Amino acid sequence: MTSLLQDIRYALRTLGGSRAFVAGAVLTLALGIGATVAVFTLVNGVLLRPLPYGDPARIALIWTKGESLWSGSDKLPLSAANFLDIREQTSTFERVAAFRAWPYSVSEVAEPEQVTGARVSAALFPVLAVRPLLGRVFTADEERVGAPRVAVLSYGLWQRKYGGSPAILGRQVTLGGERHTVVGVMPRGFAFPRGAELPAGLQFGARTEVWTPLVFTAEDARNRGTQNLAGIGRLKPGVSQAQAQSDLAAIAKRLAPVFPPFAQKGSIAAVPMREQATAGARSGLLVLMGAVSFVLLIACTNVASLLVGRTSARRRELAVRAALGASRGRLIRQLVTEDLMLALAGAALGALLALWAKDAMLSLVPGDLPRADDVALDWRVLAVTLVIALGAGATFGVLTGLHAAGGDLAPTLHGLSGRTTAGLSRRRSRQALVAVEVALSLTLLIGAGLLGASFLRLGRVSPGFEPRHALNAELLIPLGSEFNPARDGARWSAVFTDYTERLGRIPGVRAAGGVSSLPLTGAVESAGFYVGGQPKPAPGQAPEAEYSIVTPDYFRAMGVALLRGRSFTAGDRAKSAPVAMINATLARKFWPGQDPVGQRIGFGFEENVWREIVGVVGDVKQTSLEAESAPAMFLPETQFPYPFMSLVVRADGAGDPAALLPAMRRELRAVDPGLALSGVRSLGSVFAESMAQRRFSLVLLGCFAGMAVALAVVGLYSVISLSVAQRAREIGVRMALGARPRDALGLVLGEGARVVGAGLVLGLVAAIPLARVLRSQLFQVSTLDPWVYAAVSALLVIVAFAASYIPARRAARVDPAVVLRAE
Repeated sequence: MTSLLQDIRYALRTLGGSRAFVAGAVLTLALGIGATVAVFTLVNGVLLRPLPYGDPARIALIWTKGESLWSGSDKLPLSAANFLDIREQTSTFERVAAFRAWPYSVSEVAEPEQVTGARVSAALFPVLAVRPLLGRVFTADEERVGAPRVAVLSYGLWQRKYGGSPAILGRQVTLGGERHTVVGVMPRGFAFPRGAELPAGLQFGARTEVWTPLVFTAEDARNRGTQNLAGIGRLKPGVSQAQAQSDLAAIAKRLAPVFPPFAQKGSIAAVPMREQATAGARSGLLVLMGAVSFVLLIACTNVASLLVGRTSARRRELAVRAALGASRGRLIRQLVTEDLMLALAGAALGALLALWAKDAMLSLVPGDLPRADDVALDWRVLAVTLVIALGAGATFGVLTGLHAAGGDLAPTLHGLSGRTTAGLSRRRSRQALVAVEVALSLTLLIGAGLLGASFLRLGRVSPGFEPRHALNAELLIPLGSEFNPARDGARWSAVFTDYTERLGRIPGVRAAGGVSSLPLTGAVESAGFYVGGQPKPAPGQAPEAEYSIVTPDYFRAMGVALLRGRSFTAGDRAKSAPVAMINATLARKFWPGQDPVGQRIGFGFEENVWREIVGVVGDVKQTSLEAESAPAMFLPETQFPYPFMSLVVRADGAGDPAALLPAMRRELRAVDPGLALSGVRSLGSVFAESMAQRRFSLVLLGCFAGMAVALAVVGLYSVISLSVAQRAREIGVRMALGARPRDALGLVLGEGARVVGAGLVLGLVAAIPLARVLRSQLFQVSTLDPWVYAAVSALLVIVAFAASYIPARRAARVDPAVVLRAE
């Protein structure tokens, strides 16, 4: 212990005498460690932290497995009848529950507010093993038709709207136009289901704030065609995932006679909750973690190079200590102590930088990043920071100790250090370290370049509508617990017709309309259909198309091109002839070379109803910019009433559409003072949000690549500068024998070129597997795009040349007389 304290005191004195070196090394380590810890904080929150539920490894989401346009995947919702059969027949799940999105308007406050809600089985909370903060959750009796209406509130809604008063229990609140008795309040942070953890088509908000019982009517219990429920279950103790999957497959086989898709390629799938919650973010976050690890490695390599140079300069000191009796082990331990102190200082500063970087990253996080609320610095993050610091410090110390204290120290006492083969070996080892830095920097630059090229090409893709100068807002008409479209549809239609007409008359508005599923949001509904004049397909064999319900002026408000025929008009009323519109893709596929206007089309959910196609519009990107446009159909809201509309109001000219919001709210109060707009944003922001995930990856990878290049350039400059200082005698002799300044310049630049050239070769080889990892994130860009590789290589060469040129100019100005006199 005494000798350790002596090492620490000596290290503090030694480092205190090299403040510039210490500052540079600590800052370099802080950048690498800070960036790594910040990204690990994100990875830890999303991928590693336990889910906030009891024994989450036993929780699985339950889906219908099959092919559909609905979500772009094979994880599809359950129908009510299929869910009830699963609940009745399963032998591997302790409990199963169902839930679905159900937005509510809270109208007992000064300004009505729409909140994200869910209708859930009473078993949901036991499945998740969460208890309320106040009160209770639902009972099985409250799932019955006609049971009293009850609700459970989130902690945030309870605080925001009801002041956090315990008297909320038993109080009646107005949700969706109906009185509900509050029976419980969930604990802080509970917000299941969170939209980013589930397929976009389920249309859950970012975090759920109110829960009501999911009630199945007798008609629901027979309905296998309407798939709108997510299922969740808790496995019995000791039951494996494979056993649960086998159990569900057997249930699907038994249901095949009454649900034909199960007799074809469909089944029922159980997906572990952690896998479901993180599937969409796992690959992107792991790529970022790998990229920032490169930055950390470059920072450590840079510091190692600096330490090698510093310990080379201290060989005389070490030789003297060895001559006075210090063992090689003691010398190495002293250097390890110094380097550990540097690493710990860098880690401490890096942790502070990570706090700031974490907040900066979260401000860039796309809205569809799952578990973003769980990102925080915890013991895992602190442990990783400490491990990095100790690992880096120990590695630095051992490497530099062996480098400086190894070999014969006697020549150093005679002033021969640097003129021996060992001196040349040390210089080459530093050059090799810098070559590795250049290679890692080039690899990151190529990855950032490929993502940047993809982002630019994706930004040039037309979404099929004009995103500028338009405002978007959502409007939900309260449904009530026992709504009936056949009974309530006329009221819904009257509200939307009145409101959109009023919006169209606001000064400064060019057009206003609404749609059931706004493009580029991922919200998709699909249905089977059949074409007039062709044989009706067998059940389960009908082709599918996306469908949306729109108001008459929707296409003009969105700026969607009308290619043939006409748009819907006020004349397309409930009792008029049924009509529909289709997009160009559906027209090309089913009426190639023909005019589909005037043809008939039928929908699987409308028995014995044929609709006349009255118009064809251009393709619109519904799910994402990179996805191919799918066949799509449109129904007039007046003939197919729908209680929700995503409204679009286009400003006349280049005016600011946000200025229209007060008038929009005023007109809504005139229609119904109990209604509220929600989710107000510009249509341009919808377009931008569709690329948010790519922008997030590009910005972070670009930042990491920039940091890597800066660190590599500093390392190259340091190595070349040190080399010039150590070769001053050689350069002086060369110039005394007739060499010209430009020869010295070429000598040093040549050394830098060899280092950079080796790094470029290594980097190009290493970039190929990295590019393959990024393949899923690229759009219309090859993983071996020659322009990207050439551009980033040229950029790195130019920057490296600048780093080498400054010490090379210094070498060209060496005065041989001064150098030789010093000898």
